[in-house]
Amino acid sequence: MSFISSYTIESSDMIYTHTHPHAHIILPVQKTFFIQFGGRSHEVTPRQLAFVPPNVSHTYSCNGLSITLNIPAEMVKPVDLALLTENRVVDVDERLELLVNLIKQEVQGPESSNESLRYLFYYLYDRLVERYRTPSLRHIHANYAGRISIAELAAIEGYSAPYYTDWFKKKVGCMPSEYLQALRIEKAQEILNTTHYRVLDVALQVGYANCSSFVRAFKAVTGMTPNEYRRQESKESR
Repeated sequence: MSFISSYTIESSDMIYTHTHPHAHIILPVQKTFFIQFGGRSHEVTPRQLAFVPPNVSHTYSCNGLSITLNIPAEMVKPVDLALLTENRVVDVDERLELLVNLIKQEVQGPESSNESLRYLFYYLYDRLVERYRTPSLRHIHANYAGRISIAELAAIEGYSAPYYTDWFKKKVGCMPSEYLQALRIEKAQEILNTTHYRVLDVALQVGYANCSSFVRAFKAVTGMTPNEYRRQESKESR
């Protein structure tokens, strides 16, 4: 089980720069938190939160009190990474306020629980991703197992097919076909982890017409075959 750690940062005149393999969720409690990476700078207030992707050098300082969650990289889905990075600072509106306050209370409480933090983080994660998915992305997620064409996705956004492809790559960080493949493999991993279905049955459920094309796609994304993945996950869960 992945472990979310947390710590508080108090007011300091120091400016720090570092890189690490995990992601951050930053929740200012008092005053502001300064963060800079990817050519952009932000002053994050207690009415906002910030996401820092894994393996990215960032510079930060704090003039009040902030909570930082260390999120293992495997808890951030590859298909969502570009979206979360592009929308790295989020206003905490009424829909997020209660959830963010619960996370702050959990971290600052006398008996903070990793299980509780994991639950709250996943709830927050889903809210953030859903907020910034465009109509065509929502369509992909709702229909990933079926046939989806560029023309269909472009029409949803009101763009021409060539323009949509360029727009999608800038917004999400990959081509629509690559995003769809990554999403299908992500769904396949969930099925492999929770069922004993045959590989062919898994392939059909996530949109592949035959086993060989599914195995090729699965290996391209994960570096292993579906059976190798299932054996590895089975060993790690013991």
